[in-house]
Amino acid sequence: MEKWIFLLVLIFAPITAGAEVSHLKLRSNQHTGVLRIVIEGPQTLIDSAVVSQRIQSVLVTFPGANFTIFPENVIVGYKKQGRETIALYPGEFRGLKVFSLKNPGRLVIDIHQDKESGFAPLFTDPAEGKREEKRKAGIIVIDPGHGGYESGIVKNGYHEKNVVLDIAKKLRARADQGSSEVLLTRTLDLFMTQGERVESVNKRDADIFISLHIGRHREIVIYAPVVTERARDEIRPYLENSGQEGHLRDTALLLNSMKEAFVTEFGSDMVLIRPLPYSILSNVQAAAVMIELSSFDDAAYIEDFRAEVANVLYKGTYIYEENKRK
Repeated sequence: MEKWIFLLVLIFAPITAGAEVSHLKLRSNQHTGVLRIVIEGPQTLIDSAVVSQRIQSVLVTFPGANFTIFPENVIVGYKKQGRETIALYPGEFRGLKVFSLKNPGRLVIDIHQDKESGFAPLFTDPAEGKREEKRKAGIIVIDPGHGGYESGIVKNGYHEKNVVLDIAKKLRARADQGSSEVLLTRTLDLFMTQGERVESVNKRDADIFISLHIGRHREIVIYAPVVTERARDEIRPYLENSGQEGHLRDTALLLNSMKEAFVTEFGSDMVLIRPLPYSILSNVQAAAVMIELSSFDDAAYIEDFRAEVANVLYKGTYIYEENKRK
């Protein structure tokens, strides 16, 4: 009997709200054209946050709260206004995107800067934080399942091959505004063999690989690769070329990051984790998972829902990136 080594799913402990005076961690980093600000604190406080723009400043208000700020690697100007508000001074910018994460509670503000202006730190002591070294953006490869004559599931007027390709393109557009680069194994309606998809990932030296499909179930299922100690000759080709052997720890981290993102958006009862032996994942030389989204019977894949799924996937890659730095 083969001995399987399964990836372990981490259990995230809930964060409870602080006492009367809450403590907020403030940190920031900059990638090309984007200044990312993260405020971490009690979940109840993060969920109550109101973000608004005032000319070239950003105000973050926590109604009814009393808090102190602990800066960590802060490269943006800020000051506390009154008891409930933090004023951020990123310099000139052309827009911002805001989303929240859980476990721990985090408010993430991506500020899209004017390319020529950069940002101006104000109201801070330079000794409070130092600019992070600018790291190379991570490479994420999304593999939209099926393609060409292989349509996948066809139901209710939807073709799986087209829906997952559209979601992948939306994720690429979303990630282009951040620190990562998203590449697709296919950008058109064409058939690709499993070997061609694996080659497409490995030759790009990817950090993350996500194979995207639609399932026949209500839940969102995240599959993880399985490494075996012994394998039959007919399946050995799926396990050679090192593949996952050197990436299992990162894969486990990606699995849990995606789980956190989907649970936050859709609820814990909607997310399942399952092993997937002898699959495309086995040969991928990067953190790798396969995600099957809810069936066409259980979700309406209209434009807004596809955009929502793309945004959740983006959150999952962000959580992975953040957790990997710890």
